[in-house]
Amino acid sequence: LTTTADITPKALAISGITAANKVYDGTATATVSTAGVTDAVLQAGGMVAGDNITIASSGTFRNAGNTANDKNAGMGKTVALTNTIAGTDIGNYAITDQLTTTADITPKALTASVTASNKVYDGSTSAPATLTITAGLVGTETLSTTSSASFADKNVATGKLVTVNAINLSNGNNGGLASNYTLAAGQTTTADITP
Repeated sequence: LTTTADITPKALAISGITAANKVYDGTATATVSTAGVTDAVLQAGGMVAGDNITIASSGTFRNAGNTANDKNAGMGKTVALTNTIAGTDIGNYAITDQLTTTADITPKALTASVTASNKVYDGSTSAPATLTITAGLVGTETLSTTSSASFADKNVATGKLVTVNAINLSNGNNGGLASNYTLAAGQTTTADITP
């Protein structure tokens, strides 16, 4: 004797996909890992022990509203996931995909050089100096810089140490956003204070 009945797909929620933090590189591409999508995690999400489900994933950093790709530095940024779910038992499940995760894009460190001009003694340690970014900008991006520098002391001498005390980065051209970069003070050079 026989009859018929249905076996309906079992609900399965995918989780455990992560994205790596990265330093600003001018792209919205995220490095994604499925290492956390273990059998135990899948079973907790509804998979029957012993079944075969596989996950491959790629990711893209998105803006705060998750409406567009966003390459810019920020903490806890949304990463939109594109997952490929396969395996011999995939047909047995009604799958709820993991659509997003989060990761950081941290500002990129720049390097710079400083040149200073000689000056006539004026009773101050203020040094006329120019800061030039020498490395670290992505592609054709540019930034503007303003800085302050000082001599080690106010007195007349040749070859005196000049140190950059403060730097301000401002937006430049070709997508150069100051918030995507960092530049620490402390660059040094030498110049003269003449009588």
